[in-house]
Amino acid sequence: MSRDNVVSIKPEPEDINVPASIAEIAASPDLTPQEAGDQSQPPVDGIRAFDEQGREILVPREEWSTNVLPNMILQAWDQPDQLYMVILNSLNDGFATEVIAAAEHLAETDTIPARGACMWGIVLLQQGRLDEAESLLAGFTEKNGEDASVLTNLAKVYAAQDKQELTESTLWRALELEPNLDNGLGWYASMAQERGGDQAAADALERIRQLPGSWRAQLWLARGLLNGNNLDGAKVYYNEALERAPKPIPGDFLMQMSGDLGGHGYLRELLEFTIPHFVPELHGLAVGNNLIKACIDTGNLDPADEIRRALDAFNRPDWRQPLAFWDQEIGRQRAARAAGTQPGTAQDVQLGMLRVDGPIWLPLQSPARKLFGQKTTAGPSVTFLGGTAEAPEEAQTAPTSPEAAQSMAETLDALGRLTRALPLFLAEQVEMLAAASGRAMLPWAVGAPGRAGGFVVSGQRWPDEVAVQSANADANKSDYVVSVHIDAEVEPWTADLAFVRTSDGTRIGELSQEFNVANPEEGLRALAAETIELLGAASWSGDSAQYHVPDATDFTAYLQRLEQLLALRCAGMEGVPPQFLNGEREIMNGALDLARAEPHNMVARVLLIETLVAMRPIRPELAQEFAQQVEALATTHPLPTVTAAFSA
Repeated sequence: MSRDNVVSIKPEPEDINVPASIAEIAASPDLTPQEAGDQSQPPVDGIRAFDEQGREILVPREEWSTNVLPNMILQAWDQPDQLYMVILNSLNDGFATEVIAAAEHLAETDTIPARGACMWGIVLLQQGRLDEAESLLAGFTEKNGEDASVLTNLAKVYAAQDKQELTESTLWRALELEPNLDNGLGWYASMAQERGGDQAAADALERIRQLPGSWRAQLWLARGLLNGNNLDGAKVYYNEALERAPKPIPGDFLMQMSGDLGGHGYLRELLEFTIPHFVPELHGLAVGNNLIKACIDTGNLDPADEIRRALDAFNRPDWRQPLAFWDQEIGRQRAARAAGTQPGTAQDVQLGMLRVDGPIWLPLQSPARKLFGQKTTAGPSVTFLGGTAEAPEEAQTAPTSPEAAQSMAETLDALGRLTRALPLFLAEQVEMLAAASGRAMLPWAVGAPGRAGGFVVSGQRWPDEVAVQSANADANKSDYVVSVHIDAEVEPWTADLAFVRTSDGTRIGELSQEFNVANPEEGLRALAAETIELLGAASWSGDSAQYHVPDATDFTAYLQRLEQLLALRCAGMEGVPPQFLNGEREIMNGALDLARAEPHNMVARVLLIETLVAMRPIRPELAQEFAQQVEALATTHPLPTVTAAFSA
């Protein structure tokens, strides 16, 4: 028997990454032989990091420099690769002074001598110790022979000493050795541009292009042609660069090519040139972001989702938010397509209903039911009917910018989710806190297997007679039906409830409650209490002390997890196409984060476990991965009664 409490009642839904300009690249030091790192400005408020559970945190700069960074340096002191990364990231974060000793030590011990010399030379340069930096880098060259990165950084020292001729000759020699050093190439072209304008810069790039093994100059030459709307000429350079570049193609190569093509609107060419060379584990989100966006914008949703899933599998905390964004965007596009934007689809879709008995996280067969006691007296049954809302006024007019369009899409998505989460929450409150039975019913698109199936949101409130018919659509009839409508035309939003007795269709009452969109707890908790009072349902004498809804900042997350568990249960229903569900990892991460934030909350823990159980038949490999984290949580923050219930 299925443990789900979701029943389908059938009837009688970031921008392209573009690299910096030549001038911006020329302004950056050549940090490493191959890895330039992130040269963005260091964060003002703190250092962005991730804790052992993968959650993003912001560490104050003073605390980072005083406590965190010294320990990182100490732990990596005798491990050159790790020490190099600590120093590199510290320079990017603006901590050059704090890594002086580490950089000097790396220069003496690095197993890649040129890397250590470059790093120490950069720190000396940033400290204004120019003579020492020159002595170090020139001495390295005399002792070990010429290295492109070392010479490029030596040229930086000469430039700081106003030795122009020596700067240019040294930089050119570095490019002869390695014509594809990004900063060196950009710097050389920038100097030419300062002397003779765009044509001089193009001539400088052409000179580099003639060097053996050159491929990066071709990317810059292609960009110039794209700026002049010469796509055919740019494609010639791209083909030449792809032929010359090492395999697999470097990530910054694909990012620049895809970014430039996408930035000029050549999305099909972007996909044609980039997808054959994309390796998720090598090229990551920087390139994947461009591919996903291009796929979505050209209507190729399945390839977009395949790329998203491939990146999601790496479980990178720093990729979590952007991948969740693309997951929602793909879901919105699919929902719009399933709702009838394609010819003939709408005619195949009919409106059904989903029925959820009691809390979504406490299905009838769940072993956790005994944790919350059992009602000894029968009371009225109440159905909360959702799925209707009035959109914000701004949604009625065309957006003024892509950013405005994206912001409105996110608002509408949140509104749609709330039309399901609020009825689920109200039904749960009645079931758990009153001598009554609560259930939620939500409209559901039903169509041909594999073609349709999804949530529906209507802009019209439920008429009383239709609400009664829906509540009594199956054998489990209700004594009362409450239509739940959200008015989001202006802020604060308003939840409007209409109470109807099903035996005679009489409206017995109404409730209206404003709530803050960003922090809805106060308004929606008050609405739940007033609902129980209006129904005249006595308080339940069960073990309600175990029932505690997460509060404060966790309340909004709790509503999100209710709706996501509903989506997960629906994905497991017969006939629902695989593409219905998106963001499975985000669903699991969200439930896990909530349980971690409320480590002693039985409701949050049961919700997490039921989410894991619902995930198993859909993404078994993902469920197995998160099962280990759930077990770890049970070890660090044990709830013995919950563990015993699910172990029985």
